[in-house]
Amino acid sequence: MKQAEGRAKRRPVHARIAPRVPAHLCASPHEQAVTDFEQALICAGEAFYRFAGLLLGDQARRHKLSGHDNVILQQLMSSAVPRGVIELSRFANRDDIANIQYSLRKLIKAGLVEKAAGSTNRESRYQASAEGRKLTEDFVAARQELLMAPSAEIRDFDLQLRKAARAMSLITSFYDHGTRMMSGRARMLTRVK
Repeated sequence: MKQAEGRAKRRPVHARIAPRVPAHLCASPHEQAVTDFEQALICAGEAFYRFAGLLLGDQARRHKLSGHDNVILQQLMSSAVPRGVIELSRFANRDDIANIQYSLRKLIKAGLVEKAAGSTNRESRYQASAEGRKLTEDFVAARQELLMAPSAEIRDFDLQLRKAARAMSLITSFYDHGTRMMSGRARMLTRVK
C-alpha cells in the first residue's frame, strides 16, 4: 500500500490529475494548462453566443436569430457610422464573410438592420434600424439583470476579467500566427506537388 502511494507521489502532478481532455493533447503540465484553457474557451464561447441569442427574446426566436447575429447587431449599435461587411469581420476577427452576410440578411428581414443611405450593391454599408435600437435597449436591460448585477458581487472579478482578457488576446495572437504559418505551408506543399 505504502509503495503505491510513494509511486503516485513521484509521478508529475499532471499525471496524477485525471485529464479533462484527451491525454494526447496533454503531454506536459504546460500542455495541460493550455488545453484546459482551450476547453474553457470553447465552453465560454458557446455559452456566450447562446446567451447573446436568447437575450434578444421573442424577436430572436421568431426570426431564428443567433448569438452571432446579435453580436453583429451590437457592433452596428456601437458604431457612430454605418459599417460594411469587411469592417464587421475585422472587428470580430472573423473570416467567414458569407456567414456575416447571411446574418445581415436575417437582421434586415427581422427589421433590426437596414442598408445605409448611399449604399450600392458593391459597397453596402449597414446600420441598426429604429427597431434594432429598441430591441438593444431590452437586450441591455436583460444583460444588466442576468450578467452585470450578479457578476458585480464577485470580489475582484473586474481584475480577474482584465487578466483573462489579456491572456485571451495573447493566445489569439498565437492562434493567428499559427494559422498564417499553416496557410503558408499548405500553399508551399501545393506548389511542390
